[in-house]
Amino acid sequence: MLMTLLAFAVTIVIIVAIHEYGHYLSMRAFGVRVLTFSVGFGPRLLAWRSKSGTDFILSAIPLGGYVKPLDRRDCDIAPGEEDQEFSGKPPWQRIVTYAAGPAANLVLAVFLYWIILMGGQTGMAPVVGDVAPDSAAASAGLQADDELLRVGTREVKTWEQFGMAMLGYVGDDRDVTLTVRDAAGRDRQVALPVAAWARDPEQPLLAALGITPQALQARVGEVISGGAADRAGLRQGDRITAVNGEPVATWGEWVQHVSQAPGELLQLDVQRGGRTIGIAMTPDAVEAEGQTLGRAGVMVGGLREIRYGPVEAIPAAFSRLGQQTSMILGAIGKMITGDLSVKTLGGPITIAQAAGETAAIGVLTFLMFLAFFSVSLGIINLLPIPMLDGGWIVFSLVEMIRGKALSERFLATAQGVGMMLVFGLMSIAIYNDLMRQFA
Repeated sequence: MLMTLLAFAVTIVIIVAIHEYGHYLSMRAFGVRVLTFSVGFGPRLLAWRSKSGTDFILSAIPLGGYVKPLDRRDCDIAPGEEDQEFSGKPPWQRIVTYAAGPAANLVLAVFLYWIILMGGQTGMAPVVGDVAPDSAAASAGLQADDELLRVGTREVKTWEQFGMAMLGYVGDDRDVTLTVRDAAGRDRQVALPVAAWARDPEQPLLAALGITPQALQARVGEVISGGAADRAGLRQGDRITAVNGEPVATWGEWVQHVSQAPGELLQLDVQRGGRTIGIAMTPDAVEAEGQTLGRAGVMVGGLREIRYGPVEAIPAAFSRLGQQTSMILGAIGKMITGDLSVKTLGGPITIAQAAGETAAIGVLTFLMFLAFFSVSLGIINLLPIPMLDGGWIVFSLVEMIRGKALSERFLATAQGVGMMLVFGLMSIAIYNDLMRQFA
């Protein structure tokens, strides 16, 4: 629980602070006086005033933030301050200012994706282990040992990438074209029906499609110097096929054999370079949780690592941004048309749980969540809804076309409508959160 709350607070503070800082920098660039820069609401935890007179505030409830400029619509303007007032600035400057917050979120996402891609991602190859009878996968003709190569035109190298690619089809009734490679190395295309899952994407993807991933093989990864495997002559890439004559198919079976034989001689059948050789290995005896267990001194092999250099990671990061933006806009469009249920909306509880779960996995996974959330916030804020940045951009564009400002009465009414819509969607998201907790 503490990890979840801390990860949620860090997520909101970073994403909101970056968003509001985009607005702040734009205002300062156009000579607008900024009165308040606040992250969070409620009781103040920290507060300080800059030399320019801006009050920077960190409050106790991390559910948003705001930047308050000098504006004649909600405060008095002293003589000589007219040129520092926001609403009197040209419409194009206000458009840039409104867009700067979401733009900052998108820039943050690209930066985070760049770091993630350079840091490398490790995952299991998307190889089918089993196909459930009468399932979507079975009707598509998927078979055991098929490797998934592409979803539509998007290449996938791990099960995680497959899942991300499939998110683009949420709410669709059409079949998804998969390019697969069978055990003999032949490529083919299959049409995977996803309508049942796409209408209810909260159900586990692979289970809904009838796919069981191939279990991780007993393949040797990094060999630890001086360990039992190193002394026995095992090499990275070796595949263990049998222990003491008993067939071994998965990494879990291999680990079980080793852990149950501390200090005992094991006869291994090992596939190396297209031939099978015999190797004798005596696992080291180690104490763990009050038990004596055997250890071989090898890391799991057969995983795929996707890593980019600093330069090649730049276009790859922008590609990730484009894919996610397209997915989010597509999902919004499907909600508007009714092809995707609003039950899929998630509120603060869902966000907090996702933040806690990804933080528990590791730093890069948490950064991936931060990037995803940052893009989502940026895109949503650009929607042409009054109260959001996109709504103010539309009003400023109308003002540019008309050549005069919109009436205060119209703006107030539009703001009221926008507030009702936004709070209505927030209420639905919170209701969905509560239903998931009690389901």
